[in-house]
Amino acid sequence: MRIVSWNMNHCLRSKEARRRAWDYLRDELRADVALVQEASPPKELTATYSPISGNNPRYSWGSAVVALRSDLVFRERPRIPLAACNMKPPKGYELPDSHPGACAVTDVLDGRGKYQFTAISLYGQWEVMADGRSIYSCARLHRMISDLTGVLAASRRLPVVLAGDLNMTTQIAYVGQTPAETAGASAVFARIRAWGLIDCVAETKEKRSRLTDCSCAQPKTCSHVQTFRLKNRVDSRPTQLDYAYISEGIKQKLRECHMVQSDSAWKLSDHCPIVLDIEG
Repeated sequence: MRIVSWNMNHCLRSKEARRRAWDYLRDELRADVALVQEASPPKELTATYSPISGNNPRYSWGSAVVALRSDLVFRERPRIPLAACNMKPPKGYELPDSHPGACAVTDVLDGRGKYQFTAISLYGQWEVMADGRSIYSCARLHRMISDLTGVLAASRRLPVVLAGDLNMTTQIAYVGQTPAETAGASAVFARIRAWGLIDCVAETKEKRSRLTDCSCAQPKTCSHVQTFRLKNRVDSRPTQLDYAYISEGIKQKLRECHMVQSDSAWKLSDHCPIVLDIEG
């Protein structure tokens, strides 16, 4: 099973570039399941998807889980407004949803209907603070992680793959970055690890070259990789904003985790894809 996570940068791409990006996922990356952000899946593909902002064309994109193999079946986890969960709990496969369009969740089944894993495509959408200047992605991520409690609490027996553009890093991503932003990122990563999920990039760091002169506090031992280029400039500060996590039950099946940093990928987005090859 090949799973690819990718921010597709939908709003800054032409229709032709968007089409080529989906072809690239299918034909070049050979993805079976795609966990995408800032994307709008073609109607002919099986997908769990909703846009960030319903009728606003500027935000006609969101997070999605997409099947690129015809024998896979999705059992969507219905999302209900968070406020509706205050007085009564979700039923069956339902999950609360505090930020529609930023998080897509579906159970992936094989052609015989056998459960394989639950896929979560997560996007760290920026939230503007009351001062009108400060923005943090950790604010919404904390809410969305809470929305996922029903899935994450069962992840030790029902496998989970969680991946996406979290829009955060413990590196110094830009001049003027505050300690609060680094601390916010660390808190989100700690919450994800607390559910027993494993950082695939960190888990496989010995299989790749270390990022030269990483801007984090532990550059000699870190696992950071470049997944984002500011304004898609080749000379931008190497920054990791994208991550992929798996539950413990999948760890032994993880055969490879790599970032596709080819020119072909960078021409289609300012983020590069993360590819997971999982046995089975």
